[in-house]
Amino acid sequence: MRLRQLRFMIAVVEEGSFTAAATRVHATQSGVSAQIKLLEESLDTKLFERSVAGVIPTAAGKLVYQRATRVLRETTAMVSDVSALKGTVTGSVSTGLMPTTTRSVAAPVLESFASRYPNIEVKVEEAYSAQLSEGVRTGRLDFAVVPMSATDTGLRTTQLEIDPEVFVTAPNNKRPHLSPVDLTEIKSLKLVLPGSANARRDSIKGALRSNNISVDKVMELDTMMATLDLVSRSEWTTILPGCLVIDDLSGEHRQLHPIIHPAMSLQYVLIEPASRTLSPAAQLLCDAMLAELTAVCEKCRSVFGSTEQHETR
Repeated sequence: MRLRQLRFMIAVVEEGSFTAAATRVHATQSGVSAQIKLLEESLDTKLFERSVAGVIPTAAGKLVYQRATRVLRETTAMVSDVSALKGTVTGSVSTGLMPTTTRSVAAPVLESFASRYPNIEVKVEEAYSAQLSEGVRTGRLDFAVVPMSATDTGLRTTQLEIDPEVFVTAPNNKRPHLSPVDLTEIKSLKLVLPGSANARRDSIKGALRSNNISVDKVMELDTMMATLDLVSRSEWTTILPGCLVIDDLSGEHRQLHPIIHPAMSLQYVLIEPASRTLSPAAQLLCDAMLAELTAVCEKCRSVFGSTEQHETR
């Protein structure tokens, strides 16, 4: 049994096909099939069932997958620990952030990180959760911060901070800036929402629907900067995470309103590959990102209130 066989086996499980797995591990389909066959022979058991829907792991295959991810995770941890002992941390790290966190968290972290670790090359990809999850799963990204959703195969998730959602309007709105709002009392609600691929859209629509809140008009915008600009100059409103609008506390460009009913919040999670640990460089950036996220979310909760506070009002 070889580590290469375990890597190929993990790729087949997570991709659901030998062809996709071969592309992911930069090998030929026949090469992947041959390595899986050798692994099955060494374990004396069948690991996959072939069907028109793809390849599905057997009961033994599922067990081997779970064990293999642990083995490879410990292997990469060992390599990282040894590298860290050598002294100066070098290398590259690729991370994924949502527009929510790039606006409030990324800049201060990257500024200090670049000065403190000049030998680490940093790449940041901004996208919504589905693209970021795929990037981590396939190895394009070392880690990402996304909203909580169903766990994807091949990902390890850690719950992070809770961020209150905020009702956002133009600066000339009749409501006083930072005054609480009950969405059930608003008539003719014109709401800008993200596209269907955005994990927050279903959460927002579910909260509105379960509280019988009618929306007069909906505009779908999958660009955060355009959403902010449109809201600042029109009667359109939106609902955004506190982290995204915390820099608008002056009320000059947009007015912010804590939502007291229905209480809405966003749970962030850290996602990493299930089969490997972060490199020393990636771990340093991850720690810095999460520390800043914690600080910003704590500020948001102090300004806009938490879900629990809203529910008791």
